[in-house]
Amino acid sequence: MQLVINTLLRFRNSILYLILLGISLLFLSNKSDFHQYKLEKYGLYLSGGIYNFFSDISDYFDLKKVNLRLSKENSTLKFLELKSQALPLYKDKIIKAGRFPFQVKTVKIIKNSFQNQRNYLILDQGSKIGIRPEMAVISSQGILGIVKSVSEHYSSIISVLHLDLKINVRLKNKSAFGSLVWKGKDPKKFSLEDIILSSDVKVGDTLITGGMSSYFPLGIPVGQISKVETSSENGYFKISVELFKDPSQVNYAYVIENQDIEELKKLKLGVSQ
Repeated sequence: MQLVINTLLRFRNSILYLILLGISLLFLSNKSDFHQYKLEKYGLYLSGGIYNFFSDISDYFDLKKVNLRLSKENSTLKFLELKSQALPLYKDKIIKAGRFPFQVKTVKIIKNSFQNQRNYLILDQGSKIGIRPEMAVISSQGILGIVKSVSEHYSSIISVLHLDLKINVRLKNKSAFGSLVWKGKDPKKFSLEDIILSSDVKVGDTLITGGMSSYFPLGIPVGQISKVETSSENGYFKISVELFKDPSQVNYAYVIENQDIEELKKLKLGVSQ
């Protein structure tokens, strides 16, 4: 109690000043419309700033919930986008059946290497949300790689920027299929292999995922053909491709789960025996 009294005595002049100032402002606001308007204006400015400050704090602590909701919405939208891209490219019988066995999970990239010959990515999600090896990983504008290994909370991805990885692709609106392979330098520069000389190929043609593997659904836009050369030695074109999106400059990704993967593996095993 003595401490409180000593504090009041120490700051008595300031306290008296604030009390008198408050009384003066009260009289001014009651007697003068001009001063009343000014006081209300500054009061609104002050209270607005305070409310905005506390609102920002509240919004900050709600960010995790908001991001989680947006993540789920993005996954749903990406699923619908992939389905809309793929089904028109299938035959009529498949379109009528509406068979699309892929599901989408949104993840964040926490490590993305691109300076080596064989690069990888690390995702912030793992087996806890159902991610397994051999699932495809894409961005909002292209392909990123294939899941190699997982822990409970993280996943390691073989990047498309990996000299040993080949991705099955096709020309959009054409029947030519080939393999997309990184050249090993520029993250956007790739080669398209196994396109025979009789194929209708030209600069500017769009490449999409071919749907011939069990990883990527058919129809994901990949890139454009930037250069076409004829190779008389082996009967194939020598084709350069530029990706739509630089895979080294991506922060968020989608993991694509093929729910029919085990069934397809059993069929392939039966054929190989």
